[in-house]
Amino acid sequence: MDLTTSAAYHGPGWRPRAGSLAEEIADGGLWAPMSVHCDADRLSDVVLHCPPAERLTSGRPDQLQHLRPLRHARLRRDLDTLAAAYDRLGITVHEFADPAQRPANPYCEANSMYARDLLWMTGAGAVIPRMASAVRAGEEHQTLGLCARLGIPVARTVGADGRFEGADALWLRPGLVAVGIGVRTDRSGARQVAEEAERQGATVLTLTVPRDVQHLLGVLQVLDTDLLAARTSRLDPVEVGRLRELGFDVVEVPELDEVVGGFAFNFVTVAPRAVLMSAGSSRTAALLGRYGVECVARVPVPELFGGAGGIGCATGILRRLPKG
Repeated sequence: MDLTTSAAYHGPGWRPRAGSLAEEIADGGLWAPMSVHCDADRLSDVVLHCPPAERLTSGRPDQLQHLRPLRHARLRRDLDTLAAAYDRLGITVHEFADPAQRPANPYCEANSMYARDLLWMTGAGAVIPRMASAVRAGEEHQTLGLCARLGIPVARTVGADGRFEGADALWLRPGLVAVGIGVRTDRSGARQVAEEAERQGATVLTLTVPRDVQHLLGVLQVLDTDLLAARTSRLDPVEVGRLRELGFDVVEVPELDEVVGGFAFNFVTVAPRAVLMSAGSSRTAALLGRYGVECVARVPVPELFGGAGGIGCATGILRRLPKG
């Protein structure tokens, strides 16, 4: 029997797969068309999540990495308010499903309302993190479940001894990624993320995250392909200079009370030079406005703040639509 004539053995009927994974994602036939190339592009799809009530009371606030006890009904209200704001802007909201198997960690999911940390989207799928804290270990299951349910390919899973959280990586512009190294993302995790970004053709800029700041997102935000906002007094001046050398104007955001204690810097860029902010961010909004940045809405999320995060932390970025 001549098997070489069979398509199963790569005979004449064999049809090789054409194109790249990124092309398949863009086409939307095999995979969900979810990708991010710049964190200033128009926001299309996000993930929000409210943890189960019992997880919010599974330990004392400090055991859970919260600032104070959280009330489930009020947290649900805040996240519903945020979801409604996205809906008004035409942004589709997805939610994590309960994991098929809950990890043994008794505190797992107590911080899953901060979905930004739980994935980093690229042009070729999601990078799955390896959370830095034992409290959040196992939350990665929720991201894997989301990817399976929506049809998002996994580009990379951070493993070995590395630690990485999604809010430590930013697409400054197409082809340029900033990765923050600090307590939440170590050098091994950053190296793995950089390898994936470089595999996709991007240049990687490594920045230092201060120890008393959770993530790079807490000190640097992307407003447009040539405009960043930064808490420059908290960043290495040499690194700020490097950003300027790369052609960015940098809005220097001072350490206002609303920034330090009110999460005013924890906003979400929803389109080039357009941001969604939390209530109580008026001075920061006015500063951004001087650079042509519009605050499209301000949402009250007081309970969310009690877990040590704002709307930027709560918004998992799934898809942004490139210009043109």
